[in-house]
Amino acid sequence: MDKATATATDNLNDEQIKQYLENRKLLLLSKFLPQQTSGITFWEQLMCVGFNPDVSRLEAVVRIKQPNGYSGGLCSTGSHEFVRFFVDYHDGAGFQDAGFTSFKVADIPDPAPFKKHPLHYMAYIFLNDEAHRRFTACDIAVIPTVRAILSWNSIPSPNPNDIPHFGNVVDVDIQLKRKRIIFWGDLIKELNIKEKLDVLPQVDEEFKLPVIDKPLPPVEQFYKMYKGAGVEDHRTFYSSIIPQLPQVAEIPNTEPAFDLDIVSKIGVNIADITKIITNPIFEKDNANITYEQLTCVGLNTHSDTLGAVIKVKKSTGFSGNLCTSGSKEYVAFWADWNNDGTFDEYLGTVSVTVHDVSNIPNDGLYYNVALPLDLCKRLRSCEMPNVVGIRGVLSWQTLPSTTDPNALNFYGNRVDVRVQLRPGIQDGGKVGINIFDVNGVAVSNIDQVAISTRGLAYSSAVFPGAAYPFGGLIKLSGMFTNSGPSGTTFYKVQFLDTSGGTWQDVMDKQKFQIIESSVLTLHDQDPSLTGGWLTYLPSVPFKAEKLSLLAFWDSGNRNGLYKLRVLFTKDPLHAPANISYSSEIFVYLDNTGYTVNGAPSATLDPASTLDVIIAGGDCKFYKKGDVINGQLKAIDKFFSHWSFDLQPAAHIIPPGTPLSTIITPSSRSCVSLVDQGNNGLGFTIDTKYLQSCGYTIRLSATDRSLVGYKITFLDGSYIYNITSHYAEKYLGFAVLP
Repeated sequence: MDKATATATDNLNDEQIKQYLENRKLLLLSKFLPQQTSGITFWEQLMCVGFNPDVSRLEAVVRIKQPNGYSGGLCSTGSHEFVRFFVDYHDGAGFQDAGFTSFKVADIPDPAPFKKHPLHYMAYIFLNDEAHRRFTACDIAVIPTVRAILSWNSIPSPNPNDIPHFGNVVDVDIQLKRKRIIFWGDLIKELNIKEKLDVLPQVDEEFKLPVIDKPLPPVEQFYKMYKGAGVEDHRTFYSSIIPQLPQVAEIPNTEPAFDLDIVSKIGVNIADITKIITNPIFEKDNANITYEQLTCVGLNTHSDTLGAVIKVKKSTGFSGNLCTSGSKEYVAFWADWNNDGTFDEYLGTVSVTVHDVSNIPNDGLYYNVALPLDLCKRLRSCEMPNVVGIRGVLSWQTLPSTTDPNALNFYGNRVDVRVQLRPGIQDGGKVGINIFDVNGVAVSNIDQVAISTRGLAYSSAVFPGAAYPFGGLIKLSGMFTNSGPSGTTFYKVQFLDTSGGTWQDVMDKQKFQIIESSVLTLHDQDPSLTGGWLTYLPSVPFKAEKLSLLAFWDSGNRNGLYKLRVLFTKDPLHAPANISYSSEIFVYLDNTGYTVNGAPSATLDPASTLDVIIAGGDCKFYKKGDVINGQLKAIDKFFSHWSFDLQPAAHIIPPGTPLSTIITPSSRSCVSLVDQGNNGLGFTIDTKYLQSCGYTIRLSATDRSLVGYKITFLDGSYIYNITSHYAEKYLGFAVLP
């Protein structure tokens, strides 16, 4: 698949539109209907995908094109757009599932003469990329390929090759951050000096050192290298000249890259470069976009966060390789609140660090930035869809203007879009709270009403895989509005067992990752020392928590329906009269995984929920051509999927024979809310496809519980991941000639 939007159906005639609108109404029954066309992008289309290596964030921007076809207006449940991300690290494992996210869409009319569509939405997840970072050569990056799949109202399949009915697929290349911590043991391994350790007997292999950015090489060497790569002089020395021209562009608070006196002495004509920079020739929305270009802008509605995707096009020209501090791509955001064509409010500027990367792919590398907003003064009720204009302005190495939305610096461009603000009530300037999600699922996607699915995520989505409970480490994300300066708002998170009991404070120790000017710092808080109270550290939009984290709650072995809420106040003494309360959120907990019968046996174990047997017992011998019979058991209240694996696969003949031809059935996914898996299901193994060898079969199963856990990186920072309960069992057999 090309590193671009996959082939999609966009242009439909009136008859096709009528037919597909009917199909959208019947989407929940799609698996029972005749095969339908895939990749229809008439209603929605995934446009851009980017990665921010500084904070490990994957973003996708989706364009919603039509005023109707989304199952109801904003005051209804509407429908949802799902984006699933896969990552191929080019290590032979292919595309690996990195998780999915979603956002609500609805019918929003386009009354004449004001046309609101298309609308641009941003969705994001955080990628656990630490294990794939490397100590590479300074100019060579680890470059995975990301595949993002958009699917309307249906969770995309875990199969990265499936194309959704409504939606599309986009592949892009991204750059991972270089390792920033050196362990002495890793260095020994990299340099293969294990046999020389007797010379260094006192060195602890766990000893670690941070990687420090190197300065740029001497100007003569740097200039020769850039000249040889075809980089223009005005790009090479832009960061040195701009500080001398404050009337041309705002500059960040950094030192010039090179002394211009030294630059002049090596034969560079400073006057000519200055003339080029001060007399640019711009198109309407583009300055110089030879090296980088802003491609997409969108709004994440449930977290009030603007995002933008930047394409870096060249391998050189970014002020240094991965061992240096590189350079910055800045994006400033502006708002046109009344849609009169004038972007009258500056919202803030964010940046991402880029470098010279010699192994950049032909289609370039894709990055992103994100800016959280406090929109509490701009909210409207759901009866009045709130669509506004947003402008993103890109600038390399110089800050975009904060006073003129039309200004462009020498490098960069601007992109204008319309976005939809979430419905809500203006809070009159008082401190308030917007709870975004639980374990990455927007609150609007957690059923708060229906008795049978209350507290479950995506209860209205298409199976397989709909109606998810929560488990493990529960992450509550959100943002306080009108919170004031950092450290002046206080809050606590509480939970309640709906089967009985009282509200209890979350007392787990918290670690917050605060991002300010692209710099991440870690802050520990222990609510057990403060009566459950935490101090709110962000100060939106310039100071944010990486995960928008309010608190982690270790749900332990709890099961059943629970409620969550947040108490908050500006009073440092927490007087009861000054405490406000968030709305209460139902979440259904499932902390019961599969139990496995670890011993081989002739019959399925009635006390286990995952088991597999072969008729005649484990480790038996069979003649080639025999058909082996067996039974399996994989049952769970929130069953998701079971599947077989056969090893060694290299002895299957002919090579490439599908596993489903050899093992029947070879897998199954849930099909309904009441589907709890299989108990005593028979299966067969046809040995005519197997060479003479010893084999193992593995039965593995997952449930639908969104089990959260926290990964601590080597530098002390962390990222939050979601998995499910998983179990497996192996059996052995041999095929004789």
